[in-house]
Amino acid sequence: MSDESVATFGAAILASGGPDKLAKKLGVPHKALIELAGRPMIAYVMDALMECPELQRVVVVAHDAGAAPHLKTDLPVIQPQGESYMDAVEAAADALSDMDYVLICTCDVPTLTAEAVSHFVQSCRSRPSADLAYSIVKASVAQSGFPQMRRTVVKLVEESFVSGCMAAMTRRFLDENIERLGEVFAQRKSIIGLGRLLGWRFVGKLLLKKLSLVGAVRRAEELLGCEVLVVISPHPCVGFDVDKVSDLVVARRWAANR
Repeated sequence: MSDESVATFGAAILASGGPDKLAKKLGVPHKALIELAGRPMIAYVMDALMECPELQRVVVVAHDAGAAPHLKTDLPVIQPQGESYMDAVEAAADALSDMDYVLICTCDVPTLTAEAVSHFVQSCRSRPSADLAYSIVKASVAQSGFPQMRRTVVKLVEESFVSGCMAAMTRRFLDENIERLGEVFAQRKSIIGLGRLLGWRFVGKLLLKKLSLVGAVRRAEELLGCEVLVVISPHPCVGFDVDKVSDLVVARRWAANR
């Protein structure tokens, strides 16, 4: 690491590719540009990251054919070589190559706060041996923060969780595991693909709700060959992303009442 006591963190907001289903429905070039109280959704994410004192730098990853031409920001806008998720991660890693950690954040979490980002970064710094960190939120916490929100819940032995909007990776991890990460991401919605990649016993436990968080982390560490940290965030906003019209209704109500 560049500093003996404090690891440096650079953050990248992923807004690459073209319009998803929600953006097409609303007639905007990219989800990041959907307006909430007169501001594009990504502007709220930028605010949270830029106000986080633990972050040294923030960039945006976007395509000229998508969000990039419409972004009004002084932040560097990086264009990835391809259109896949992993192309965006690689572009972020290259842009932040002088940082100890690259923090990846999605563009569709408008309620995200600087405090929530700080908690995630501080949790990563408390476990310097971990090369990969991922945020999750207890389903009960996410529900209490946004009662009208409907999220995909993963039921584990310990508790039910929803996935979070942030992940952090060391440069060494990215150099050694970028292809493997791409495989996992490509198969994330295929039970057959995940079975082949993670093992049928693992997938069976997940489907039967017999998988523990400890077991999931252990399998990830076996697969990636590194220490993995799962950060359980106490902040509901970390688990609130805007994917569908019902989410947007909640987000716009939140923005109007700020």
